[in-house]
Amino acid sequence: MRRTTTMTARSVFTLGMLLFTAACYEHTYTVGTGASNAPVVYERWHSHWLGGLIDPSQEIELREMCPSGDATIHEEVSFLNGLVAALTAEIYAPTTVEVRCDNRSADLGFSAADVQRITTSPEFVEWVAATAPGMLDQVQDAQLKLQTP
Repeated sequence: MRRTTTMTARSVFTLGMLLFTAACYEHTYTVGTGASNAPVVYERWHSHWLGGLIDPSQEIELREMCPSGDATIHEEVSFLNGLVAALTAEIYAPTTVEVRCDNRSADLGFSAADVQRITTSPEFVEWVAATAPGMLDQVQDAQLKLQTP
């Protein structure tokens, strides 16, 4: 009789652990227009401690990874993450973070003559002076080089 009770207790414990580790956690964040079908540029485990109560800051430099500003960030608890969390009794509970970027650049179709006409116009110099005064010297130097044969 005692053996049956021990077997039942083990079965209940095993079933409880399976149900405990079967929980799902998944978040998807869209930045800009998103990039759900783009290639993955970042995939790492992020650490969480004491069941997520302690969450050390693990910043993702999205501007460096995705200069276009269009990205999709997906965070989930994978099976392996859940298994590790169960084995450590949720003391260490990792999540998998994946970033996809759409870094396509726009092809505006300007010819070299179009670019030269735009960059040598007085309106362009005024615009640079108003929006990026630190770049004004570079623009003026480039204009001088374009004018010199």
